[in-house]
Amino acid sequence: MSASSQIRVDVLIVGAGPAGLACAIHLQRLAQGHRRIVVLEKSAQIGGHLLSGAVIRPDSLAQLLTPNELQRIPLGPPVTRDTFHALGPGGALRLPFVPPKMRMRGMRLASFSQIGSALADVASQLGVEILTSQTADSLIWEQDRVAGVNTQGDQILASTTVLAEGAGGLLARELLERHPDLRGPNPPSHSLGLKEIIEIPSNPQAVGTVAHTFGFPLGLDIYGGGFLYHFDETHVALGLALALDYRAPVASAHELFRQWKRHPFVQKHIAGGETVAYGAKLVSEGGWYSLPQFSAPGALLIGDAAGLVDTMELKGFHLAIESGIAAAQAVRRGDGVISRADIPSLEGLRRTRNYRAAFRWGLPAGIAAAGLNWLTGGMLPAGRWTPREERSSLRPGKRPAALRGEPDNGPLDLGVESALFRAHLQIPNGAEHITLRDADICRDCLHRYHAPCTRFCPASVYAADPQAATAIQIRAENCLQCRCCTLKCPYDNIVWRTPRHGAGPNYANM
Repeated sequence: MSASSQIRVDVLIVGAGPAGLACAIHLQRLAQGHRRIVVLEKSAQIGGHLLSGAVIRPDSLAQLLTPNELQRIPLGPPVTRDTFHALGPGGALRLPFVPPKMRMRGMRLASFSQIGSALADVASQLGVEILTSQTADSLIWEQDRVAGVNTQGDQILASTTVLAEGAGGLLARELLERHPDLRGPNPPSHSLGLKEIIEIPSNPQAVGTVAHTFGFPLGLDIYGGGFLYHFDETHVALGLALALDYRAPVASAHELFRQWKRHPFVQKHIAGGETVAYGAKLVSEGGWYSLPQFSAPGALLIGDAAGLVDTMELKGFHLAIESGIAAAQAVRRGDGVISRADIPSLEGLRRTRNYRAAFRWGLPAGIAAAGLNWLTGGMLPAGRWTPREERSSLRPGKRPAALRGEPDNGPLDLGVESALFRAHLQIPNGAEHITLRDADICRDCLHRYHAPCTRFCPASVYAADPQAATAIQIRAENCLQCRCCTLKCPYDNIVWRTPRHGAGPNYANM
């Protein structure tokens, strides 16, 4: 590698999400412009790959921003009504009591993509360099120390590399494979979240209304649930999250999402509306025992890349901001170490440390454990419970009636192809980033598990064709970059590389 293809910086941050941008902003203030701080973002526009619900605790932003900067952050309305409902096939039961940790009244609705764009503006004005459409392909190693990243034809060398690439990040995986001693005692756990924005007839009385559901259509075995957030008079954000440790190989993420949207309780929130945006992403949810160490030689892990989501509270934004601030302070001190004590809100994860793992025995056991956890202030359930492993959780089952989803059934009930149109995919030429390790393995998977990739993928990237030379056909141009396939393929047979040239969705308001 010639010197001309190497770029040297002081601090390199991979990912322009809330955690990465918080790190950049806080570090630039601490360094007073004396460090070269560069943020790499794979999307073509800042916020283009950011997606969340979201209801956030905005107090963390006050730790990061000046009052003038805070005024420029586009927060939505406060939550004025907050309910939880258990859904059956045709009815809904409102829970009479919700644990305080799960209540959201007074918090703020927000779009992660819009917040990301606003935080990037703050960082840029402070002198942080933000490079979009830039792919970090792999880590550069000097023995066992991270020395930077390989990008599209260049090496970016840095004294410290901060990994803030989100859940299921490839660089974080590479780091933990090289340093397995950094892993937490439990394996990571994730959910796949599918989200839409629905434009509805004007309903000003509903603004600030938040509703969460569990039960139908996920049943007793799949951990997860739905959300409905009334952002303004004419828009509802809704979504369904399902844990990736489910057992049934015939489960179809997008079809479950459509079944949930057809439920009468959901329909009353979106009647007369039209889907205007669609997307999907992974959500970290392993909790306390899945957290890795946040520091490695030459590198730091923050945000979703480090599993920093409070699953019981359904929140991660405040942890992303706090971890970004902690990373900046670690760099400024010169020790490059983030301890758990440096992230104040981690205490919430410790108190609910067995919450998520309890659901490995099904919904009733999980609810009982959650109640026990709340009643005892986190002392019970005691010990360390282990969740199901995502890749090995599938059990052979009956062949599904069809491998492809149903066609559109009106403006609210879209098939995958029509939904993808609302994700505003950008597809540069040559964006082939998904391959198979061994195409012959797919035939065994098709026989044993009926090709679950054709159903867990929310974008229909994978299609089964038993008569073709390759049993699984790949349509990489559909990819929403959720990275679910890297975790759920039972044979670990899918190789997913980060697409180049800003390819992928463009989430303007998600």
